[in-house]
Amino acid sequence: MAYRKDYIKGSLRDELGRLFILSFGVFLFILFFQPFPLKQLDFNNRLLFVTGFGAITFLVACSILVVLPLSIPRWFKISNWESGPPILLTLLLLVSTVTAFAFYIRYVGKAPLTLYIMFKVVLVCLLPLIILIILYKNKSLTYVVENLQEQNKYYISKIGEYENKSVEEEIDIFSNSKSDKLTLKYKNIILIKSADNYIEIFHQENDRVEKKLIRNTLKNVESQLVNQNNFIRCHRASIVNVMYIDKLTRSYSGYSLKMTCFEEKIPVSRQYLMQVREVISGIR
Repeated sequence: MAYRKDYIKGSLRDELGRLFILSFGVFLFILFFQPFPLKQLDFNNRLLFVTGFGAITFLVACSILVVLPLSIPRWFKISNWESGPPILLTLLLLVSTVTAFAFYIRYVGKAPLTLYIMFKVVLVCLLPLIILIILYKNKSLTYVVENLQEQNKYYISKIGEYENKSVEEEIDIFSNSKSDKLTLKYKNIILIKSADNYIEIFHQENDRVEKKLIRNTLKNVESQLVNQNNFIRCHRASIVNVMYIDKLTRSYSGYSLKMTCFEEKIPVSRQYLMQVREVISGIR
């Protein structure tokens, strides 16, 4: 309940702020463009008279866009106005403001209400509605941007959690006869090389690079790594962990990978070169 009250207070505060801005806009517009007869008034009275238009706009808008929705909350909910107030309240605001301006000009300003003046009254009263629509559109776009930013943060955190969980998982690599088994965390595997009927597994163990020879094929191990995005085949005889790639180099003999914590350069065949480049550009 406390959260709900704070949310309503926030919406109400934002609404009053918008209404004050549009009322001030009406005041400035009438003050500088003087669409209504003001010549019979001196400067002080003229300023006071123009201020009355801003006050009327604010009071009428508050009555229709704040007081009325709070009085009938089931019909009108300020907190749900993402793109602006309902069309019924908008029309009521226009009619009420035009009527109030007409009475103010006639009985306070002592000016005759001609058809031309009424036409200008309607145009001036449309100004707050245009400003209001702009303010609500800005609010709606801001809300969309904030929502997308929150979603982006959420997805990035989920991706990070998935990647962390993935590299912390372990893999069991068996020999063909199942007599030998090596259990490693994915993140500790640096390189897997084919060596005739065996595979050489280079991995980190107590901050040192260790090598384990197991009788198996590179194809069998590759099938176990198919769901691990950190591993990529760079040669018909080599699979590397992209976490340990330092850079891609080129020499007269072709392309090769320089790995961190591993002295030997790993050859890259042309068949896998494009894929390796894409992975490296993604790391950078």
